[in-house]
Amino acid sequence: MHPYNSPVECAVRVLAVLTQRAGASSDIAKLVLLDHALLHSGDFDGPPSLHPPIPMRSAELTVKRDDLEGGLRVLTRAGLVDVEALPSGIQYRASDSAAHFMSLLESKYALELTQRATWVDQSLGELETSEELRAALASAIGHWSEEFGVVAFRRPEGLIP
Repeated sequence: MHPYNSPVECAVRVLAVLTQRAGASSDIAKLVLLDHALLHSGDFDGPPSLHPPIPMRSAELTVKRDDLEGGLRVLTRAGLVDVEALPSGIQYRASDSAAHFMSLLESKYALELTQRATWVDQSLGELETSEELRAALASAIGHWSEEFGVVAFRRPEGLIP
């Protein structure tokens, strides 16, 4: 198991985001994008990123869904996240005990995580569709490509760095 993106680490990150969303629910696609912005907030003109600005970090998006699903299973079993099956798909929401649990985390990283989660909710949480979030990410990914001199290849579904 990798020390980063373990189910427990992903669980804490996604719980930080959901807790800040104050009762709003999110699907897995939105959580993947919000989690990415949480870790790399500096790329979105936010506070300094929690994780270092490594080249090709956009590739994280390809494996993040599985990582977050593992974290959501942990949170569901612990009763910290409620799951709703809606016609639009599966939605996740922080349970009533989530904020109390998050308040128990006192490490410097946990406090910075909560600060970034607040910023993510205020900056990107209102973007209603995955398309709006993807547009925000595409802007950051374009910046990464320029910053690290990455060559972009064109595929039928669009520009992939």
